[in-house]
Amino acid sequence: MFCIVGMLRPANAESDFSIALYGGSQNFWSSSVISLPTSLINGLISCAIDDDDESIPSLHYQYDFFKIKNNGEEVDSYTGKYFGFKAKDMFSNIHYGVKFGWQPKLSPFGIYVSCAYRFRRFETKMNPMLDTNDKFKIHRVSPGIGIRITPFINMLEDYEWSPIVEIGTSYGYVVGCKAPYDNNKDQFNNILTSSFAIGARFETFSVTGGVEIDHGSLFNKDFTPDGVNFPYKDVKTSLITVFVTVARDF
Repeated sequence: MFCIVGMLRPANAESDFSIALYGGSQNFWSSSVISLPTSLINGLISCAIDDDDESIPSLHYQYDFFKIKNNGEEVDSYTGKYFGFKAKDMFSNIHYGVKFGWQPKLSPFGIYVSCAYRFRRFETKMNPMLDTNDKFKIHRVSPGIGIRITPFINMLEDYEWSPIVEIGTSYGYVVGCKAPYDNNKDQFNNILTSSFAIGARFETFSVTGGVEIDHGSLFNKDFTPDGVNFPYKDVKTSLITVFVTVARDF
C-alpha cells in the first residue's frame, strides 16, 4: 500500500528534470516488500548525487475502488483483503511505475511522461446459477503524459512553497491475462485513464493528492468466443484510484 517514490535530480538546484520510480501493492503485508526494489534504486541514486544531510520521506499511497455490475446489479467480487495473509490477498493488486518530468525551477508550467505496470487479480461470480467463481489475472501497461502547473510561482521564492496542480492521462494496454475463454486478452478493453491532483511544491520536495478515473469498462461487451455469444454484453466495471504522494526533489 505504501511505496517509496524518489524524485531524482542532479545536485544542481537549477536542474529542470526529475524522475520518479515507485512500486507497491494494495495489501498491508506485501507492499513494503514489493516496493523494496524501487526504494533501493532511489536510495542509491540519492546517495550518489545528493550531498546534503536533509532527510525528506518519499512515499506513495494508493487505494482502488473497483466494482463490477452485471445487468445493472453489482456482482460480489473478491479483490484481496487489506490485512489478508493469503497469496491471493498479498498479490492481488501490484503496481510499478516511472515518471519523468521537465519543469524549470521558476517556470509555472512543466510536463511529464510516465509508464506504469499493474497486475490485477480478482474473483467474481458472473453467472449466479453456478457455484464456482470466475478467476482473472490481468497484466496491463499504461504509458501516459501530463502537465504540472505552479500557478503562483513567485510564492516559491518569497515563501519557499507554492500550490501545484497536475493533470494527466494514460492509456492502459492489456498485455497478458489468465482468464476464462482460453486466456484470450481480447475479452478485455484497453482503457483511457484521467488523473487529477493538487498539492504543494517546496524547495526540496512536493506533496500531492488526487484521483485516477478509468473511462471505460474492463470487459469487452463485443467479445464472442467459440460457442458463446457475447458473455460480457451486460457486464460493466468502474475503477477509481485515490492516491497521496510525498516526493523528494534532487
